Amino acid sequence: MNKSVEQLIQALNKEYEIYERVLEIAEKKKRIIIEGKIKDLDDITSKEQTMIISIGKLENIRTAILKNIAHELSLDKAENISKLIQHLDEENKEKVLAIKDKFNDILETIKDKNELNNKLIKQSLEYIEFNKNLLTSLENQGSTYGSGAKEKDVNINKNLFDAKI
Repeated sequence: MNKSVEQLIQALNKEYEIYERVLEIAEKKKRIIIEGKIKDLDDITSKEQTMIISIGKLENIRTAILKNIAHELSLDKAENISKLIQHLDEENKEKVLAIKDKFNDILETIKDKNELNNKLIKQSLEYIEFNKNLLTSLENQGSTYGSGAKEKDVNINKNLFDAKI
């Protein structure tokens, strides 16, 4: 069983390393959103997708290892790490708990960064929408003089884009 627990710890450490990179990307994403660099945001998003695939693969490995440990401990199933550690010896329990705590911390930090990034994106979209509405809703009425020196209103096209379909 020690070998299986060691495999679990290795898988968790690899997964944690990926989450560290996800956190770095979340910080870069914040700067990119603030600076309005759409192309860079697209590049970051594709890097995130690659990491998500890697995390998914490690999740599958971790699940298989948990099943193996549950089998070795003669448990019906190991639903999660918290339930599994109750059946481990003190040394392995401490190792797994330490990694679990690290995960909780980094996942909370990533969650906070993502919430901030979502707010920044929402603000950017609201700003864009405001500007678009401002440009398209202005009633650009001017006046000019007609025959008889009377002022007459001239309606200027309100559409931002003058396109015919």
